[in-house]
Amino acid sequence: MSESRRQLAGAVLTGGGRLDGHNSEATVACVNRCARRYEKAGIGDGDLVLLTDLAPDSLLVAVIACWSLGAAAWVSPRPREEVHTEPATFVVTAEQTPVPTVKWRGKPTGLLPEALALVHETSGSTGDTKLARRSVDSLLAECAGYRNGLQLVAADTVRIPVPVAHSFGSGVALSALLSGCRIDVRPIFTPAGVAADLDYGKVTKLAVTPALLNLLVQTRRRGESRPRVILAGAGLVSDGLDAECVTRFGVRVTRGYGSSETGGILIGPQGLGRPIPSVEIVQPDAGARGELVVRTATPVLGYVHEAIRTSLRWSTGDIVERDAAGQVWFLERKAGALRTNGRFVDTGPVHAVLSAVEGVDEVTFVVLPRAGRAEFEDVFAVVAGQRINRESVEEALRATATDGFAPRLRIFDELPRTDIGKLDRPALTERIRRDG
Repeated sequence: MSESRRQLAGAVLTGGGRLDGHNSEATVACVNRCARRYEKAGIGDGDLVLLTDLAPDSLLVAVIACWSLGAAAWVSPRPREEVHTEPATFVVTAEQTPVPTVKWRGKPTGLLPEALALVHETSGSTGDTKLARRSVDSLLAECAGYRNGLQLVAADTVRIPVPVAHSFGSGVALSALLSGCRIDVRPIFTPAGVAADLDYGKVTKLAVTPALLNLLVQTRRRGESRPRVILAGAGLVSDGLDAECVTRFGVRVTRGYGSSETGGILIGPQGLGRPIPSVEIVQPDAGARGELVVRTATPVLGYVHEAIRTSLRWSTGDIVERDAAGQVWFLERKAGALRTNGRFVDTGPVHAVLSAVEGVDEVTFVVLPRAGRAEFEDVFAVVAGQRINRESVEEALRATATDGFAPRLRIFDELPRTDIGKLDRPALTERIRRDG
């Protein structure tokens, strides 16, 4: 059942990759010690191990150790007290002592397909957080894409100061390890510290979010070295930020695009990038616009607690434009149906009208129980921008209101973001509640 996971661990351990401060032999020894501890606790074939509250390097070691025992890993970026353990069979926290969960006396049959390697939590920026399955073959295809797109070689030191519990960070880290690189996954303490590593040649390639890169380009140069590649993922890169990166670091930004469900599927110097070798764009056609739909070499397994998907097609939910040359450019997130008070409403028309108001940079919708009347739900249309005219937005919202859908309005200068730059929906919810 678990041979593919064991083989993946073997590929990492024999690939020559090493954690910062370790040579390849010490990295292998570290994983083997972790695996022996996990095996002694009872972890083995078919288990799903929840890993939370771990330091980045410890998290990667734990994931590979789980694979070496035939187990799959669920990596969570949230504190242990905020995570419901179902459907994990074991939980590992900072103490590194695996604890079996109460619910599963045996294995969670049906939830762990043989192909499963990782379970990622989606960012929750477009709705409730979900647990997305990633297969062994999906990870290997993503790694090949990053290896090609970033031209990873064994001599590289790859700095990844973004959370490796998220799909973007773990994808780059695993790709670098499989390519024999040295990886540095320390969190960012100061922008100047990361920039200095690039200036002094301690790091050859860097993976960051656009928000982090915006801080790095404002630092003062200290040395004469320049990185070979700067990859920006989990967000959009403006032309202005690209130009600033060239001025400060001497390289253009390499864009990366993907999701927790698929991993990185596009990479390149413009727009959202171009498909990695294992991905084909199904729609839109070149010269057209529409929802980005891709075909992957292996099925996107979908979400835990849902039936295992077998289709190779994946609809991303992003509206894009493909120019005549086939380059993909992001336009907006697809506005879809929203469930409120037991029925679905289409937010698309309201989203389009509010987005067209001058000064509005972002539009999203939040459904909350009504204060004092929890049996009812209210829909909030949330707009953000530094130069919004309230009267214009209110007029636009009134013009779209119907008897069936009349959302309440909230206006903010900007929306809260997570540590990788995605919409922080829990923080936004709390902000709306504070406003009453």
